[in-house]
Amino acid sequence: MRLIAGQRLQLLVALMVAEILSAFELSMLYAALRFLIEDFGDPLAVGWIITSFLLASAVAAAICGRLGDMFGRQRVLLAVIAVSILGSLISGFSTTLGGVIAGRVIQGAAGAIFPLCLGLIRENTSAAETPVFVGVLAATMTVSGGFGAVLGGVLVDNLSWHWIFFAGAAVGAGAMVLVYCWVPRNPGSGGVRGTNVLGGILFAPAVACLLLVTTESAGWGWSSPLTLGFLAAGLVLLVAWIASELRARAPLINVRLLARREVMLVNLGGAVLGLSAFQFIQLWSILLQQPPATGVGLGLSATLAGWIMLPMTLMALVGGPAAGWLIHRFGGRLTIMGGALTLTLTWALATLFNDSVPWILAIMVVMGLGQAIYYSGIIILLTQAVPMARTSEATGMMVVIRLTTLGIGAQLVATLLDSSTVTLPTGPGSFPDAGAYLLAMSYITAGCVVMLAIAALLPGKKTLSGDEPAGQGA
Repeated sequence: MRLIAGQRLQLLVALMVAEILSAFELSMLYAALRFLIEDFGDPLAVGWIITSFLLASAVAAAICGRLGDMFGRQRVLLAVIAVSILGSLISGFSTTLGGVIAGRVIQGAAGAIFPLCLGLIRENTSAAETPVFVGVLAATMTVSGGFGAVLGGVLVDNLSWHWIFFAGAAVGAGAMVLVYCWVPRNPGSGGVRGTNVLGGILFAPAVACLLLVTTESAGWGWSSPLTLGFLAAGLVLLVAWIASELRARAPLINVRLLARREVMLVNLGGAVLGLSAFQFIQLWSILLQQPPATGVGLGLSATLAGWIMLPMTLMALVGGPAAGWLIHRFGGRLTIMGGALTLTLTWALATLFNDSVPWILAIMVVMGLGQAIYYSGIIILLTQAVPMARTSEATGMMVVIRLTTLGIGAQLVATLLDSSTVTLPTGPGSFPDAGAYLLAMSYITAGCVVMLAIAALLPGKKTLSGDEPAGQGA
């Protein structure tokens, strides 16, 4: 049934609120880590509050995304929101670290919200509207993540860390009402007899093992038995999963779809983004706060540094919808190349000139616009390059790739920043010196050049029809 304009607006609002929940579940917790460490005493153990959520989110994104394609995205979206609310309440009422972590694992169902929302947009909007709606949703994810950190700080400063989880449950309750009332109930493509359930069983531990390596290797050490053991287990399970899905008559997750040229290129571009330019928060946070006495750094407070970085995040409100309009008008290749070129130029300039707050603020605004256009663009292009019945599955796999590469990229940038350091004559600790910042920023700039090269290989204005068969199991 064709939705009228008012109904499409209601659909977008409901999905935006659902995506705000997804972003808040992760970003608000960062503000509470210090307080959780004070209560539970073990920084490494408290880190599992983040790690457990990331692991569960990655698995949920792909598996629940596919279930939504099969059995109805609105139905599955309501289910994952309900599970997320349950997890929030368990963590919020817990007085032990184990209880909080258990709740966070359950909260990880929220990882499926974004791919399910993208599928719902595609099935309920026209081909001309879909890119703009997807751009708005991508912008919502980025901006709400930034505001989630601010809101989390307000809650822990004035109440306690428990209220972060209660706030998440409240947002989830609102999202459930809006999704139930305003999002159409479509039946989905239906289950296929003989669907390869083994694919889901193998996929979950494979992703969990590989994500554990990316998030915990810094503490364990890259040559430690734990790191090597989980890496080996993850790779073996990943190969077994791929082999199982390729042999299956009805694969749960269509590996052949991921190998399609357009899909492979946008996922590769997203992976390089996670490895490089998406590490901006780590780098800018340190540089803005580092004492000038080290020879580099601007000596700002943590609060002021956060405000300086906020406009970069807010540019997603412009870049996300703009990417949708530009793709509809000029095609995916030119749009995504424009975003990558903007990132390349701004990071190159930042590498050469980074000793002035007004200059950094100005360049970060332009950088934020380019990043929003690029990231929203690859999401839009992915939704256009896969069959309608596989939209949430394909975008769920993009979430898995993003989470994995973000973890690896964080370790790489941290290693580069630690490659050469300087110690203050008064006060503890060491900081990256000018050479370390040059190395880290040059690495990110090189990543942007690679993103530009990948974008140049994308198809032009003519995009693949989502209704085109995708091969086995489509």
